[in-house]
Amino acid sequence: MWNIKMTEKLFNILKNEYNAIKLDFDITQLKGKTFFITGSNGLIGSNMINFLYLLNLKYNLNLKLIAHSFSPPVSWLPQDNCITYLNSDLTEETDIPIFDYLVHAATYGQPKKFIQNKLGTVKLNTEVLINLLEKSMENNSKVLFLSSSEAYGQVPVEIMPVKENYLGNVDTLSDRAVYAESKRIAETICNIFSAEGLHIKIARLAIAYGPGVKYSDSRFMNEFIKRALNDGALTMKDSGKATRCFCFITDMIEMLLNTMFASKDILYNLAGIENKTIIEVAQMIAQKTKVPLHVPNNEEKICGTPSQLSLSIDKYCNEFNKQNFIPLEKGIEKTIDWIKQLNTKEINI
Repeated sequence: MWNIKMTEKLFNILKNEYNAIKLDFDITQLKGKTFFITGSNGLIGSNMINFLYLLNLKYNLNLKLIAHSFSPPVSWLPQDNCITYLNSDLTEETDIPIFDYLVHAATYGQPKKFIQNKLGTVKLNTEVLINLLEKSMENNSKVLFLSSSEAYGQVPVEIMPVKENYLGNVDTLSDRAVYAESKRIAETICNIFSAEGLHIKIARLAIAYGPGVKYSDSRFMNEFIKRALNDGALTMKDSGKATRCFCFITDMIEMLLNTMFASKDILYNLAGIENKTIIEVAQMIAQKTKVPLHVPNNEEKICGTPSQLSLSIDKYCNEFNKQNFIPLEKGIEKTIDWIKQLNTKEINI
């Protein structure tokens, strides 16, 4: 079992990070409101819950938070009367609570998970989304849907960093299409409800990372860190030539909430400003954990994985005058420190 000291330590690590978050809207509009956040055990969901909980305490907002996840809450989520934790399979859930604000973050961001549960991935982005949006229409709620940069598919190098108006290029028969195409149809569903008068925002996300990630998260940055810490070496599965864009979790939470409550348009790319190859990320991790890095010559990737991807965030940054981001190198240090705190023998990590 988690002991109280460890739980408090993890919570305080996250709490200290939130000082960097700058909101660009009047938070008094949140007074007495209810948030429903799906995917509340994930990196984004759990940080969203924690940040709103602390915001509630600081400004006496009388917020109510409903946190939904498939499994019991991770141990760094607070236990408080203002938070209700629900555990069920959303694809089978019929009893949706009443809420003022919805953040739909339960959509399998880990490739390993969406490949293993293809129909579940599609349902979360279609059937479940429709049910949630119908409830939102009844409640006159505000909605934030977490889409993905995967919706762009294979992007020609000459048009990168890719802007929101790029139509995308996804191989519908590729392994990753289950995720990319379900996000694309989800955006269409959101637009349908928007045309009917629902206040809804769509965020196409880069790779979010940082404290609050579960030990079991199998995305490559977390896997690299665990291999380095546990094996005393970092051995890659391929040459790591693919390029990705990254966003530290506090930058992501800031941009998500500003998009939800203060943005002018319906759709925004949200990312950091650094694009790195996977091998460059591995080199940073190996250097900071002081372990050797082993790189094979072969390429091993899931069919349909974009080889190069960078997002233009000019639209968001120009609108909100965002200039400062947590540097990737510093963010990786914080992520390593977080994962060091997690013990694989503990529950709900």
